[in-house]
Amino acid sequence: MFGIGTDFRKLKYPFVWYNVLHVVEVLSRFPFVHSDPRFQEMVKTITDQADDEGRYTANSMYRAWKGWSFADKKNPSPWLTFLVLRAVKRGNCSG
Repeated sequence: MFGIGTDFRKLKYPFVWYNVLHVVEVLSRFPFVHSDPRFQEMVKTITDQADDEGRYTANSMYRAWKGWSFADKKNPSPWLTFLVLRAVKRGNCSG
């Protein structure tokens, strides 16, 4: 994905730093981007990380947010799952 390191691909919230979910969240608001193959590739990078039940777990966390569900690297996060599904729906993507 355009030469960005693996940290960019990690699901992480809140959006304190630049990552794939943050970029998709922002770009999903612009319909002219939805059909762009680069946008679709970023969406696929995210949706490929879903578990068997379609839930998402953080790959990384900011220590200040330790203890919050969106920063739990061991269990699926309802909030992170919501953020992904909202961006995918808004981006008219099948995932």
